[in-house]
Amino acid sequence: MKNNPQHRPFRSSIATLVVLALCLPLAAFAQDADPPRPNIIVVFVDDLGYGDLSAFGATAIDTPNIDRLGEEGVIMTNWYAASNVCTPSRAGLLTGRYAPRSGTQFVTRPHSTWGMPPEEITIAEMLRDTGYATGMIGKWHLGHLLEFWPTSQGFDSFLGVAYSNDMAPFDLYRGTEMVEEDIDQSRLTDKFTAEAVRFISENAGQPFFLYYAHSHPHYPAIPAKRNIGRSRAGDYGDTVVTIDESVGQILDTLDEQGIADNTLILFTSDNGPWFQGSEGPLRARKGETYEGGYRVPFLARWPAQIPAGLVNDEMAMAIDLLPTFARLAGGEVPADRAIDGRDISDMWTRGAESPHDVLYFFDSNDLAAVRDGRYKLVLKTYYRNGPIAFRRFAGPKLFDLTTDPTESYDVGNRHPEVFERLMGLAREMEAVTDPMATSPETLGAPEGTPLGPQFD
Repeated sequence: MKNNPQHRPFRSSIATLVVLALCLPLAAFAQDADPPRPNIIVVFVDDLGYGDLSAFGATAIDTPNIDRLGEEGVIMTNWYAASNVCTPSRAGLLTGRYAPRSGTQFVTRPHSTWGMPPEEITIAEMLRDTGYATGMIGKWHLGHLLEFWPTSQGFDSFLGVAYSNDMAPFDLYRGTEMVEEDIDQSRLTDKFTAEAVRFISENAGQPFFLYYAHSHPHYPAIPAKRNIGRSRAGDYGDTVVTIDESVGQILDTLDEQGIADNTLILFTSDNGPWFQGSEGPLRARKGETYEGGYRVPFLARWPAQIPAGLVNDEMAMAIDLLPTFARLAGGEVPADRAIDGRDISDMWTRGAESPHDVLYFFDSNDLAAVRDGRYKLVLKTYYRNGPIAFRRFAGPKLFDLTTDPTESYDVGNRHPEVFERLMGLAREMEAVTDPMATSPETLGAPEGTPLGPQFD
């Protein structure tokens, strides 16, 4: 575990947790060589920014239940979504692979006839093979034809929506049956939470995996009506308060079922904030190349194994969840394909360093950036409404995240050896992923294609 000074001014509550962590003997939480397999809950929210939780410095939004995960577990301050937009981020989380490897570089639309290929192996499929009950709640956004649907991708049960809440038709499905048309979004989180409580309660006697992907606070941010005015951050903040309530109900259910101690529950976001929300001390937002587009909050609690109050400043990414869960559950990491994620369980239980030498950041087909522990090489960005390939202009930009977390000053000419090393790694990755490029046009649909889920 490394405590990098650049984070401290932005995380007063996190700094307090560091002191608590230093007082705990980490070895005491990892003495059992073969602990029981944990229940696993992934709470995945949509477009929440790095600065939108009180544990990460928010002052206009109070999130005591989400914060509790970090107070009683681990906070990771350099955690990255697998992409800067919805579909590739979700594919990366579920498969442990960078999105170009699965052909999910673009966002699916209500007219799309493509999705995450059935031959991809998801966390749900891997865990189900080990005897886990698997359930999915919320926003899928990986294709809405039957072959791409959650129940075709390893989930025993599904209650949720096909794609983002700004797309239409926006209907609620249980399995493949539409149960509510054009759902009232002010009631959506409550419906999802009730389903989470039901799933946990019904499966408390066996290992289970619950993937709970909120539709909010993606625009339009629509809170539960009882929470209007609860925050000091408008409807967006009130929506985050509603999500925080949901996390509290899940934690209460784990206590009531007597399974809290051996349940790993983690909370994170699919990318940075869109039209509202805070990127905190970072630069840029959803869809952009800089840190604010990819770096998101991460908190996890597992009382049986994770020491309370641990803060880990090492870098990791959502692609790491599949191999990590495989280790914890005794599952098999697919051996017939490239898996980009790494087992990071020791980062949570022992405060270990990152197993990654570098992380790669993709934007659609393009490799947008490469990061090692200290430096980040940015290869492209945006100006107004157009992409700017730095390599066609003044050259890629190298930022020292230790001294410059806002990515404001290019230091490539000061560190030519770092620049050339990261450029070399970028070229090697591009040699693999460039042939996998797809086009949103070729993945589209002819005029007259039906909108929304089609199961016939």
